Amino acid sequence: MRFINLSNRAGTRSGHILCKKAEKINDVQEETGIGKSLKDCRINCAVIIPSLNPIPELPDFVQELLSMGVSEVIVVNDGSDYKYEYIFEALKQISHCTVLTHEVNRGKGRALKTAFSFFLEHFSYMNGVVTADADGQHSVEDICNLCNILSVKKEVLILGVRDFHENNVPKRSYIGNMLTSTIFHLLYGCKLNDTQTGLRGISTKELPEMIGLKGERYDYEINMLIKARTINLKLYTVPIKTLYFDNNSGSHYSTVKDSIFIFFRLILGLIERFISSITGLFVVEKSEKVQKKERV
Repeated sequence: MRFINLSNRAGTRSGHILCKKAEKINDVQEETGIGKSLKDCRINCAVIIPSLNPIPELPDFVQELLSMGVSEVIVVNDGSDYKYEYIFEALKQISHCTVLTHEVNRGKGRALKTAFSFFLEHFSYMNGVVTADADGQHSVEDICNLCNILSVKKEVLILGVRDFHENNVPKRSYIGNMLTSTIFHLLYGCKLNDTQTGLRGISTKELPEMIGLKGERYDYEINMLIKARTINLKLYTVPIKTLYFDNNSGSHYSTVKDSIFIFFRLILGLIERFISSITGLFVVEKSEKVQKKERV
């Protein structure tokens, strides 16, 4: 049980990680032993849940995660209305659950970065974190699945991918994801069926890099994918259940506004990548000229 009021914290890491294109994990259960009782072992990672005006069932959801072996749960109250305070008070009473608070809404990206920084300060000995949404879209089974995969897949970004062709998918969710997925594929040469998934597994080693990324709201999650492509960080996609309740009314994602903002981030990311490549070539060329002069 822990309650902490945190402000912005930052951390960065440089370096390049050799990876390949995104690929699906088909033999994950065989590799990790998933399918055996999850209660038989402690899951050595933390689950992070950014939350704005959460559903009342959130404390029960956290309790179930912990009962299934998750070591720690970090919930970020990102400036929720006062009427939701009773939910966070209930969370504060749960052992191995930490509640971090933003006094005002700062966006999902900032909430994730706040939790990442806290994790590195207190739980850096763990394998990493799995991020999940607070609106009931992610099942306990899928979250624990990603946690177990993270224990054997360290230098990757794991994505829990939904099937948007299922009948229960709200139209605004389908359209928003279709647009960003198509643009991401065209600009970055990587086909992802779900670019907006909030269920992600990130190793402890990669977190400093992620904390240093730009983006305070939903654009932060797309920046993660752009960064992964830039540093050749491998993307692993894992099929998850497609869960929506009340036509996804609990989501704070704006189909038009947020999609347009993400589109500009995708374009800007490509421009930054291009400039970085040109700059790198210029530096190499200049270095070669200097070396030639020295030999003369």
